[in-house]
Amino acid sequence: MKSRLIRIVALCLCMLVIFGSLVYRLIQLQLIQGPNITAALNANVIREYDEIASRGEILDRNGAVMVGNALGFSVQLDYYQWDKSRQNAVLLLLYETLQQAGLGCLDVLPLNWEEPLAYTYTSLESGDGRKLQKFVQAQGWGSVEELTPVRLFGLLSSKYGVDSSLTFQQRRAIIGVRYYLEDKQFSNYNTPITVVEEVDIRTVAHLSELKSDLPGVTIQVSDSREYETTAAAQLLGYVGTIPKEDYEERKDQGYTLTDTIGRAGMERALEDYLRGIDGIRVVEADSRTGQLVTEYMVEEPQPGKNCYLTISLPLQERTEQALAETIENIRIKGEASKEGDGADVEGGAAIVMDVNTGEILAMASYPTYDLSRFWEDYTANSTNPLSPFLNRTIQSTYSPGSTFKMCTSLAALEEGVITPRTEIVDKGAYERYADVGYSPRCWVYRQYGRTHGAVNVSEALKYSCNYFFYEMGYQLQMEKLNSYATQLGLGQKTGIELPNEKAGILAGPESREARGGEKWYAADTLMAAIGQSDHLFTPIQLVNYVATIVNGGTRYQPHLLKTVMDYTNTEVYEENEPVVLNEVEISESSLGAIKEGMKGVVTEDGTASSYFAGFPIQVGGKTGSAQMTNHSATGVFVSFAPYDNPEIAVCVVGEYASSGGSLAPVAIAIYDEYFGLNLNTVE
Repeated sequence: MKSRLIRIVALCLCMLVIFGSLVYRLIQLQLIQGPNITAALNANVIREYDEIASRGEILDRNGAVMVGNALGFSVQLDYYQWDKSRQNAVLLLLYETLQQAGLGCLDVLPLNWEEPLAYTYTSLESGDGRKLQKFVQAQGWGSVEELTPVRLFGLLSSKYGVDSSLTFQQRRAIIGVRYYLEDKQFSNYNTPITVVEEVDIRTVAHLSELKSDLPGVTIQVSDSREYETTAAAQLLGYVGTIPKEDYEERKDQGYTLTDTIGRAGMERALEDYLRGIDGIRVVEADSRTGQLVTEYMVEEPQPGKNCYLTISLPLQERTEQALAETIENIRIKGEASKEGDGADVEGGAAIVMDVNTGEILAMASYPTYDLSRFWEDYTANSTNPLSPFLNRTIQSTYSPGSTFKMCTSLAALEEGVITPRTEIVDKGAYERYADVGYSPRCWVYRQYGRTHGAVNVSEALKYSCNYFFYEMGYQLQMEKLNSYATQLGLGQKTGIELPNEKAGILAGPESREARGGEKWYAADTLMAAIGQSDHLFTPIQLVNYVATIVNGGTRYQPHLLKTVMDYTNTEVYEENEPVVLNEVEISESSLGAIKEGMKGVVTEDGTASSYFAGFPIQVGGKTGSAQMTNHSATGVFVSFAPYDNPEIAVCVVGEYASSGGSLAPVAIAIYDEYFGLNLNTVE
């Protein structure tokens, strides 16, 4: 009995302690912490947002905008300002406002918008089908196969509390957005959810007027790249979401996985200049109603810098036009000819360089594409066997053919193998290696059974006499020949700002061995001396090579960036000066002999003279062709103008264009535009 009484007393004491604790906690909450809790509940919600900075513009040398920014607007829903008690009314007003402008919210609900209702997924295995099935099962509604579209519509209307007195279209709009928000996991853990894209300014103004009735509905202002020209696509490049590998390299610079970055061309090369610094915007909203209280900028966004290129936009456009027209004309003529030479012409490239600065004035690659439709046409372009995305001026290598003969000439003249007056007799077949069964023939002997007779170096260049240059190769040998080729920048990257530039190949025993090729024979040197053998150069190397010779021996680094300015175009941030890579020793007599030969190519009876008949500007040039197996020859044409005081050099390449001379019309169009001749013809 006594022990039982003790247990009852202990139990009562325990209950008294528990009751006392509860009373104490209640008093603490109501009297002590109550005011603080009430204040917290009534406190406004403050949130920070990134204010995206505009990307810098890309302009040509004269200030013409090539790539700018188009102001864009999107409608977002912000959970922190969202009033759950009014959300259906807000969505209805938003729907009706957008409907007036012919717009609609993003919608992933696979139900049509007309009665009778029907599912719009292709199958339950498709993305939208699987998503709906997962949603239905999560609600405990069974499976989609068990639900008619009408039944699903009714269940969704009930789940989201949609007023049954609304029209079908109104209910469908509300349900669609609610389903989309649920799919996007709309909550305080998310950034604002975009529900409408590409909103016009008039609609933005209308939505702003209704701001008090649309809590949580915000307008996001952003920039998208706007292209003011269809030219220079491979040069300019494009932007896109940052790739994972770039993110890993740049995350310490403030990049996120959703950031936009230059993916190719100058957009990529100039990323550090073009990218702006995002600002920070603070939004304060009423925690109970979601109504906006105030917003202000903590850090103003800093737009990216404007980059002026060395490119002349009118010259770029004219070069691309001429290249496309000339290649098409070669194809048409080839198809109409008995031999069919040139009928299989494919891609091509043209590049223009200031010989006294290294500035690239035009850089064209054919075929090309439209940057404004990059993503729409991506599949077609990426599967095109002619590779429109390829910048052939820096990423494709070609045999120089006879355009290499100026290098051989310079080496022979400067090494004292010949003088400008030295004559070599073309005997048709070159017999120095006849004892081993090798007797290469000059092209004129092979085609017409005649020779060039006695020719000096200028005449050899004019007529492209292979026999003359076989002898020069024999006398010089590869070490000396390649010493000059290297000084002239052949077979090595130029260092231009664009990514993925190729180095090419300089023929010789060392480079062949390094590639695991066949043994180099003495006779191979003869082919190398006329621009054949293993030589493979990019068009930018060839144009720089010509520029270096005709300016008297100064090799400049080719470049595309001229000036960097702030976004207001009032302050110069950086200005590129010409960079001299090396000096090549060229005597006046050697230069005179080479230029004289190049003048002969485009005058009198030279290999490109028919194209330049009556042309008002005196030009120097050289044709080249490289024989291809099962294809027409690849043609190369290099030139410079004016003859007496060179300003620009030009290189044009046509894949399977049959001959270098056939590409001369591109150069003529370039000179026409550059010198303002207004001839306006491509033949």
